[in-house]
Amino acid sequence: MVGQYEISSLPSNILNLISTGLTQIDKNGSPSAALSESWEATDSGKTYSFTLKDMYWHDGKKVVSSDINYNIKGVTVEFPDEKTIKFHLNVQYSPFPVVVAKPVFKKGLVGVGEYRVGKIRMVDGLVRSLTLTAPGKTPKKFVFYKTDTQAHLAYQSGDIDQIANLDTLDIAYYTNWKNTKVVPTVSHNRMLTLFFNMSNDLLKEKSIRQALAYATPHFETEEQAVGPISKTSWAFSDTVKHFSYDPIQAKKLFDQTKIGTSSASLTLHTFSPYMDIAQKIADSWTEAGIKTEVRVENNVPQDYQVLLTVRELPIDPDQYAFWHSTQTKTNISNYKNVKVDKLLEDGRTELNQEVREKLYADFQKQLMTDLPAFFLYYPKVYSIVRK
Repeated sequence: MVGQYEISSLPSNILNLISTGLTQIDKNGSPSAALSESWEATDSGKTYSFTLKDMYWHDGKKVVSSDINYNIKGVTVEFPDEKTIKFHLNVQYSPFPVVVAKPVFKKGLVGVGEYRVGKIRMVDGLVRSLTLTAPGKTPKKFVFYKTDTQAHLAYQSGDIDQIANLDTLDIAYYTNWKNTKVVPTVSHNRMLTLFFNMSNDLLKEKSIRQALAYATPHFETEEQAVGPISKTSWAFSDTVKHFSYDPIQAKKLFDQTKIGTSSASLTLHTFSPYMDIAQKIADSWTEAGIKTEVRVENNVPQDYQVLLTVRELPIDPDQYAFWHSTQTKTNISNYKNVKVDKLLEDGRTELNQEVREKLYADFQKQLMTDLPAFFLYYPKVYSIVRK
């Protein structure tokens, strides 16, 4: 794998092999029992009580409530007995059972999962390699490299047999290797997105944003996204406004706007991995009637016009941080809508999932009507595997 990690920050796919949390996350993003056998919310969703299963750590000791060592801001913990743990929240927060899906450990990465740590090698405080073992199974060894290039060299020299979760890749190079296969996987927890700066004089006009959406080419080899919530989520709704590639409709909208697009221009900001995609979009927008240039950035510029980047999606559909008008640091589109604010506020305090589902359906519909961002597709990650 490519990346530099301390013990406490290892990738979740590795940590989940070694241990589990009080809950675990199902494929649709719903929490289910794991270390706990049940839980209930009281005090209008400000207190969560979990009852533990009879489980044992890898060192043979029984798991008791005081072993659960989450440190969550704004939450105090109570241990009524060895099988019960209570969390007292300062505010109502219905996604809390998702928060405690994070795996728990005793010191030394001692967990309760199928695999346990057999050997770990550290260099300058970072994990260089990690071997996991399980009875009757082949050990899993993970080696971590600083860069893609280092990982590729290690594979080519035969030091490793697989490179996992690469964002970009010269597929043609490896498809010519007789004993190697390239395995693409769609990441439904990430979304390539165009963010429109709603504070910009040009882009605060909804018809301009809609025209840009219609003028954005579809990428046929990718799995298209529809709205801000992942299609695998229990809260996903397809009853939103769709923007198919329609350059004729885009030109009509440009012509109808009060802003003279013949003299207007745009800068599409992005990062180096998405430069080619950004250029295709910019060319299409220019052809549709608004001259667009691409600028590659190292960080999100404060006063951008349009930003193309990949956003990590939360497991729970709560996207308060992304779209609520008070979230000035993370609401990078500078989006403000009183109705959406209320839907997001209610969605993170409502305990009934059916009611939450309706709230988030309304949120998705309103957001896609206002269009502070246009959601393109779920990007792939690639693994190189020696046959």
